[in-house]
Amino acid sequence: MYLAFSLGENGGQAAIPGLIAMASFFGAGAIQAVSLPLERKTKTINMLLTAPTSLSTIVSGKVLAGFLFGALLSFTYAGIVALFFPITNFPLLIVAILISSLLFSAFGLFLSAPFRDIPDAMPPATVIRIAMVFICGVFTPLETLHTALRTTARFLPLTYSVDAIRQAMTTGINTQPFSINLIVQLIFLVFFVWTTIEILKRKIG
Repeated sequence: MYLAFSLGENGGQAAIPGLIAMASFFGAGAIQAVSLPLERKTKTINMLLTAPTSLSTIVSGKVLAGFLFGALLSFTYAGIVALFFPITNFPLLIVAILISSLLFSAFGLFLSAPFRDIPDAMPPATVIRIAMVFICGVFTPLETLHTALRTTARFLPLTYSVDAIRQAMTTGINTQPFSINLIVQLIFLVFFVWTTIEILKRKIG
């Protein structure tokens, strides 16, 4: 994908933050579309609930599993990018990737929570993710989008991840917008975790 966008006037460098965000977006959430529906179908999650553990603990564990996978992919890509392009603030990039991976893992779990079979969970999650990629500033700056799409993007978590990673990789970072990006992502994170727990309570119960 980078090679495709490298033909652009900016040599593809402008697309790198979006590609790193995509690594976390798809990597952290991919495992959730398999693990949770599979455990619900085989009823192993019911067995876990008979142990002295809570549903919130199980959900937290699954979020952490996806988080580690997404963060690993993103850090791998960021490390490769650092060999060819300067990164303005690597500590901020680390923070942005960690928060994004945690958020997208919870988002993937949220998307798969209503389903109890992998073929049912995969298509909706894939369609939603691909649609978000094209309207959240991954490849095209939000300023160039139609007003309706730009407004929609403000309600989607990927927008804030891409913006945070882009600020960490470019010069002239403004602390307040970066902080706002992180805060909004944390709000989304809490919402997705809470909603997932509520959905599972009804579906499993």
